Amino acid sequence: MAFKIGKGICLMCTACLILCMTVLSWAVETAVPPSTNPANHAIFPAKGQDANQQMKDQLAAYNWATQQTGWDPYKAHAKLVEQGHAAEQTAEQAKGGLVGGAARGALVGVAIGAIAGDAGKGAAIGAAAGGLGGGMRSRRTQRGAEATKEQAIEAFNGQFAQWDKNYVAAMEGKGYTIK
Repeated sequence: MAFKIGKGICLMCTACLILCMTVLSWAVETAVPPSTNPANHAIFPAKGQDANQQMKDQLAAYNWATQQTGWDPYKAHAKLVEQGHAAEQTAEQAKGGLVGGAARGALVGVAIGAIAGDAGKGAAIGAAAGGLGGGMRSRRTQRGAEATKEQAIEAFNGQFAQWDKNYVAAMEGKGYTIK
């Protein structure tokens, strides 16, 4: 039996909606990672644990390592991929620096050349100067993007090594031999 309130919304539907949102929120927070062994370790059940118990133990070790380090390898990897795409876009945009610089230089050169009496010569000089400046900025931007990408990879690898130490410790504590 449903009780109508307001403009036709039933009390049962409202309660069901709240329950569904709560369950969905819980499911998102407790999502199982794509793999509970992201370093692809060889894990031997030294105490005779069955496959089901091993999966539970791997998930517990994964969660414990994540809790201890405050770092999740899959979330961090997704962020690293995002940063890589952003760096690639920056580098691609910077490649247009030579052409953009030449075009801006040519416009300035036309204006200066017109004042001096030879707009064509001014445009050519301006394009060459602008192209050199734009090309230099382009290369500098590309190097900066590459350096940022390398730093992000190094940081990820360092954090992953720390996370993995915790994961290995947890698995060994549960009676597994891990290599």
